[in-house]
Amino acid sequence: MRLPDELSPEPSTTATREAERHRLAAGLAESESRLAEQARLFVPLVALALIAAMPVWANSLARFLKLLASPFVLLPVGFCIAHLVISWRKIIRMRQRLDEAERAIHEQKRE
Repeated sequence: MRLPDELSPEPSTTATREAERHRLAAGLAESESRLAEQARLFVPLVALALIAAMPVWANSLARFLKLLASPFVLLPVGFCIAHLVISWRKIIRMRQRLDEAERAIHEQKRE
């Protein structure tokens, strides 16, 4: 007959939570490095688009807005910004999940 302590699922639960925390930490590091790589590419492209549009902006605000609304400017710049925002939101969610996993591990260790 087993004792109640032997029947408790704590060791496997702790190991599972630790493994999940390590997996989340590795995924977070990978996502952050991917975001940094994308930002090195996309941020200069957005800045270049705005710098190229400055002479138009200096002459007329209406022409500048027409230029920004042009699909040749709006689609690439919008894609860059949207891609960075989506990646950043993914990183925020992963950080929250990692914090929750660490809290669960600490709570389980206290019990």
